[in-house]
Amino acid sequence: MRLVYTIAFCLLSSVSFGQNALLDSLQNILLQQPDDSTKASVMGDLCWHLKYSDPPKALEYGHEAIQISKANGYEALQAYASNNVGVVFWASSDYDSAVHYLDQTRALYQSLANERGVAVTSVNLGLILQNKGDYDGSLEYQLEALRIVKKIEDKGIEGSVLTNIGNVHFLNEKFDKAKSYYFEALNLKKSLPDDDFRQNIHKTLLNIGNVYGRLEAQDSAIYYYQEALPFAIKSNDSKSQALIYTDLGHAYSKKEAYNQATEFFSKALAVYTEGKYENDYDQSILLWSSAENELRRNNISAAVKLAEQSLALSKKIENLNRLRDSYELLAKVYEADNQFGPALQAHKFHRIYKDSLLNIETNEKIAELETKYDTEKKDQQIVLLDQENSIQKAKNDRNTLLILGLMLILFLLLLVFILWRRQSSISQQKVLSEQKTRLREAQIQAVISSEEKERKRFASDLHDSMGQLVSALSMNIQGLKNASNDPLVRNEIVDNSTVLLHDIQREIRNIAFNLMPQVLTKEGLIPALEELCVRISKSNQVSASIQTFGMNARLIEVFEVSLYRILQEWISNVLKYSDATEILIQFTSHHNEIIITVEDDGSGFDLSTFENSKGNGWRNITTRLNLIKGKLDIDTQAGRKNTTITISIDAAMAVRTGQVVRNT
Repeated sequence: MRLVYTIAFCLLSSVSFGQNALLDSLQNILLQQPDDSTKASVMGDLCWHLKYSDPPKALEYGHEAIQISKANGYEALQAYASNNVGVVFWASSDYDSAVHYLDQTRALYQSLANERGVAVTSVNLGLILQNKGDYDGSLEYQLEALRIVKKIEDKGIEGSVLTNIGNVHFLNEKFDKAKSYYFEALNLKKSLPDDDFRQNIHKTLLNIGNVYGRLEAQDSAIYYYQEALPFAIKSNDSKSQALIYTDLGHAYSKKEAYNQATEFFSKALAVYTEGKYENDYDQSILLWSSAENELRRNNISAAVKLAEQSLALSKKIENLNRLRDSYELLAKVYEADNQFGPALQAHKFHRIYKDSLLNIETNEKIAELETKYDTEKKDQQIVLLDQENSIQKAKNDRNTLLILGLMLILFLLLLVFILWRRQSSISQQKVLSEQKTRLREAQIQAVISSEEKERKRFASDLHDSMGQLVSALSMNIQGLKNASNDPLVRNEIVDNSTVLLHDIQREIRNIAFNLMPQVLTKEGLIPALEELCVRISKSNQVSASIQTFGMNARLIEVFEVSLYRILQEWISNVLKYSDATEILIQFTSHHNEIIITVEDDGSGFDLSTFENSKGNGWRNITTRLNLIKGKLDIDTQAGRKNTTITISIDAAMAVRTGQVVRNT
């Protein structure tokens, strides 16, 4: 359980349980020459815990853990170690190497069907793209992670993912949207117990403070920063401490409390210089904020030094936003220091990086200028055309008769074309009508064949099962008539007869269920499918389950029967041919439609082969779909695991009159 817990939340939790004591304990385990599984697990742990304090040693442990896991086929341990190596590279701002190892981690978790692991890796990849300035790519990863954690109902990870999504909107300067995600994350985390996730609350408080800072509400920003700081210190989260100190310094500088700002900037810088946390992106922001503070207090020489250090780190990480801001500040401090040549050069680079970010406002102005240019160009063309028309007027007069003749010919050709199109349309409609007739006949034949098949199976069940049981019961009754007065013999015959009666009753129920489940007519579609899932799961070969969202009303009888037969036919095919072990049925009610999905983990198939089959199954499904005007989509592929079908029906047609389907 320790390993699973660590893998699932390796990024999202920063709780320390006595760092030095823990490291000593892990290294002592290695000295005891444990088995390969324990050795790989412990080395993965050491890689994680040394990621900030000793990155080279962390990578050494991580790479060895990967090699041991590969050699022994420990895929879960390999994924754990690969994730931790990627995080070490990320913490060191080596984003390309970090993405390489995290992509490997993601592939391993996908092969292991570990959805929690995939979600955590998506979070890590999204955060790396965020640091690189690829906000669209970052948001895509975070939304994928949110979809997964909501599905598996992992509230702890969900809070952190909501925070990350808020971060992307914050960086895109959509502050109201960012704030809504931050407060949603904060309320969720407050609802959790005081465990790792509850202590991780400081990250969300920090981000809320950042939003207020950008909205120039510095008092509110300082309030949330100070709320976050005790949580960060308690959890020994060096990264968050550095960020909080930086943001407090920036907020106080905005309030012109420059000495307090310098005090917090010094505390933040100490975290980096003491090696407690290493991240070039965050440190570049700290140096930028410190330089801005020194410029405000007119300490120009210190401002120049700090701005140049911030630019050096921005160049190292190649982040366009950081480069734009660093050059903008550097131009200001050079100008204040009377270094006008370097100031002009910095202004030029600031403009280059600002333009490279495809500023929307600039693009709109360019588009407006292009529109004006096109309009002027068209006006000039109109003037030229008027002149040409005047010159050609005489020629046009002479050619009037010729034009009228051509128009008459064109009219005749058009008339012929219209007549031809009309005849062609009539022929096409006739062909379509014949095709519809043949299709309807085929559908009717499929229904008849299906009904005949059901009758034969019903007759076979009655003859094979019920016939034998009734014959046996008849023999028992005859034996009871001929039995002696021995009470033991008579009691034994009575007991056997009772067992046979129970068997007959069970067979009658099974046959009746296959013909038309009583629960379907009495209680509705969902209870009938639940009973079907229970019967399937009793085999211990396949686990079948059903989930509903917003299904608060029964459907019209024809919809319930049709959907039940469609799903029964599809599940029957899954059980026969796909080798599936899990089947999930989901009903989701929306305002205008009801969506039904069936997912299984069995082998896929060639969809064209299924649709073109001569059997009655597919035709029976399409016939019933046409009856209820439903739509069907099948997502499958030969050689690929997992198949999904999606059925959509009109809620207004399907729901019984007087009942309302409400979304939940």
